[in-house]
Amino acid sequence: MIALAASAAGTAFAAAPEGPRLAVVKWDLFQERYELETVDDTGALPLRLAGGGERKRPLPELFEAPSWSSDGSRIAFAGMANSLEAGPRGTRVYVVGSDGRRLRPLRGTRGAYKPVFMGDGSAVAFARSRRRSASIWLAELGGGQPRPITPVRKDVFLLPGSVSPDGGTLLAGRFVSGRWEEVVAVRLATGKIKPVIRRASEPVYSPDGTRFAMLRWGRMKRRDGSRTFQTDIYTVRADGSGLRRVTRTPFQDEAFPSWDPSGERLAFVRHLSEVEEANDLIELGIGSALMEMNADGTCQRAILKPTPVAIYGAAWQPGPGREAGRIACGARSKSRR
Repeated sequence: MIALAASAAGTAFAAAPEGPRLAVVKWDLFQERYELETVDDTGALPLRLAGGGERKRPLPELFEAPSWSSDGSRIAFAGMANSLEAGPRGTRVYVVGSDGRRLRPLRGTRGAYKPVFMGDGSAVAFARSRRRSASIWLAELGGGQPRPITPVRKDVFLLPGSVSPDGGTLLAGRFVSGRWEEVVAVRLATGKIKPVIRRASEPVYSPDGTRFAMLRWGRMKRRDGSRTFQTDIYTVRADGSGLRRVTRTPFQDEAFPSWDPSGERLAFVRHLSEVEEANDLIELGIGSALMEMNADGTCQRAILKPTPVAIYGAAWQPGPGREAGRIACGARSKSRR
């Protein structure tokens, strides 16, 4: 049962339901709604945490995944604070409770994107672009100005992905102009950067820190003869060894992999690829689905596939009692369409 509580201002909020929950960012193109919400592992019991109609602020930034604190009590996301056409400087990092209350911006985070909660929940790492580069910064929830973790280097872009369970290492995607993106490990105590695996992005640690999931690209030939790229999900040990491909979906793209707290299940977003030719609606994510599968790639099924809505940023809520566990192959899906 979902209990209701009232804020000091008199607005009603739904308390976060128990059991496994997933955060997603949704964009309804025709109703002009941008929302950050959570759903259960069947796509039911939606609970809005932020966003709404086009005039609502902040609106969750599209094409990004939110990040949970390790106890599952709060979530950080990049939000559009100004006009939708304001560009990168129009975003800030916001933190909100799992029940949709206590929404607030973090000081000094204008222009920030790709937020990732630190292990102890006291700070959020984020990316900031400057002079044809992107570096990683840290903002304390208790206040004070953010500080840089990595230096600004021309034509080098570092995007935070996931913090190790012990809080000592930040996985990040690194792109250097003219090269493939790679996953690197940033030691938070020293800022030292170590390459882990090439041709990969969006790394996210498993709950025990022994592995991480990520995206890799493959070339795809369109029916008109032109070429593009499509992505699949792989898993790998924390040191970059033991590479394993867990999705193989020609003409579809995977994005935003996320482990459930048990480490047995992965959620992700699946987009259509541009099979015929470049297509604006497909590029925006229209026709996407929130998916889940076992961590070995078996039992893939849709949880949520609303139409015409674009879905971004799957993120399992951590914490005791939130484990989804392994999917029994052949079990009938209860996805909400």
